[in-house]
Amino acid sequence: MRLLVLSLLLAAGPALAQDGPRYDADGFAKCIADAEADASAAPGLRSCIGQASTQCMATAGGETTVGMVECLGHEAKDWDTLLNGYYERALKAAKAADAELADLGSAAEPAAPALQQAQRHWIAFRDASCRYESLRYQGGTLGGPAAQDCVLRLTAEQALRLRDIAEGME
Repeated sequence: MRLLVLSLLLAAGPALAQDGPRYDADGFAKCIADAEADASAAPGLRSCIGQASTQCMATAGGETTVGMVECLGHEAKDWDTLLNGYYERALKAAKAADAELADLGSAAEPAAPALQQAQRHWIAFRDASCRYESLRYQGGTLGGPAAQDCVLRLTAEQALRLRDIAEGME
C-alpha cells in the first residue's frame, strides 16, 4: 500500500509542481502610470480596474478557481497599496487644513477624524459586502472568486475616491 501511495505521489509530482498563474505587477503599474499621464482620456484610472487580474486569469492555471482567487487577490493588493497611499495623502491634507482653521480660530468641526472614521466604516462595509457576494453562491466554487472580485473592485473604487479627495485638498 505504501508503495502504491509513493508511486502515485511521484507520478503526480510534476503536476503538483506546476507554476500557478502569472500576475504582472509591472503591467498593473504601467496601466496606472499611463492612465495618470493621459488624464484627458475618458475612463482614466478606472480602465485599469480588473485589467491585470483578467490578464493573469488568461495564463496557465488562471482559469481554475484557485487561480482566479490568486489573480484577483494580487490585483486587490496592488489597489490596496494605492488606496493606503492616497488615504495618507488625504489624511495629511485634512490635518493640515484642520490646523490652519484652528489657527484662524474657526469653530469648524475637524475633518481628519471624520475621514478616519469614514475609512474604518468603509472597510467594514467592504468586508460585509464581499462576504455577501461569497454567500450568494451557497458554498459553490464561484463564491471565492466572487468575493475576491468584490474586494478588488470596491478597493479600487475607494482608492480612486481617496485620490480625488487628496488632490482636491492639496
